[in-house]
Amino acid sequence: MTLLTKAHMSQRRLIEILRVIESAGLPVGARAISETLRNRGYDLGERAVRYNLQILDELGFTKKRGYSGRVITSLGSRELTDALVDDRIGFVNTRIEEYMFKTSFDPLTGRGDVVANTSIIDKANADEVFDILDRAFEAGYTVSRNVLIKDEGDNISSRVIPAGSIGVATVCSITLDGMLLKKGIPVLTSFAGLAEVREKQPGEFIDLIAYAGSSLDPMKVFMGRRVSSAANAIFKGTGRVLANVREVPVSAAERASELLDDFQAAGFGGLIKIGGPAEPIMGCPVASGKIGIAFYAGVNGVVAAVEMGAKIETVPISMLVDYSRMSLLK
Repeated sequence: MTLLTKAHMSQRRLIEILRVIESAGLPVGARAISETLRNRGYDLGERAVRYNLQILDELGFTKKRGYSGRVITSLGSRELTDALVDDRIGFVNTRIEEYMFKTSFDPLTGRGDVVANTSIIDKANADEVFDILDRAFEAGYTVSRNVLIKDEGDNISSRVIPAGSIGVATVCSITLDGMLLKKGIPVLTSFAGLAEVREKQPGEFIDLIAYAGSSLDPMKVFMGRRVSSAANAIFKGTGRVLANVREVPVSAAERASELLDDFQAAGFGGLIKIGGPAEPIMGCPVASGKIGIAFYAGVNGVVAAVEMGAKIETVPISMLVDYSRMSLLK
């Protein structure tokens, strides 16, 4: 039985609900699902979500966990893997474009919404993790020292922070893309990759995944593979860190450079290199008529903490945060 034939409901909506539940990693309720869907462009109210959840329960794709909400079943995970393959192609780029459009941060005023990665961290590891995040920024491998911290029982993105944990939102480099877009500069987030660092100097990418045509977040793929050595890069100056590349038109190169200066003057870091016209950047190809801008990923700090044994669950590009709510690491 396919999702499409059950109660004549939209397969796409049901798949999107499954995606939300799976990405949450924890039981999630109808209200949180509705809010997340709204951020993704689906205007589905809480009551409608509950109705769709009943269908998913009947199909065996989701299961209710008391009053906490739904979790996805193994059958639901298989359905999510098999269903709408063509529709999922390019899904990540679409999500990035939505966040870029909604970003409102202005580096000159230091106000507005930034794109954030979210992490659930064991409280027992919190002090150690914060120290690593601070050192990662000092070493230049993350975007910002500012974070948003939430306590157990609060919501972060669509997730309820479990007992014994805290939620931490860190600034994502896609904030830069949104800033460029708001200033009228067309920008394409083209590749995510694993970049070598030698004696504190950036080398070339040793692995790349294109965002275009991807049904999975490339950054999350690299994190899942555990192929980085960000901690070594931070503490020893040599390692492998996560980074990404965006492209802007050659005609906008000067204006983009000015905005990057504003971005850095506002206290942000992570810039690796600005390339020349159609010039490969760190071995990453760049289209004709474009320049490439390489940035370290905002998740490198938490990735390094995981490498050092901390218990952390991280979802890249997962929410917008009012920058005024974020504060310096202590």
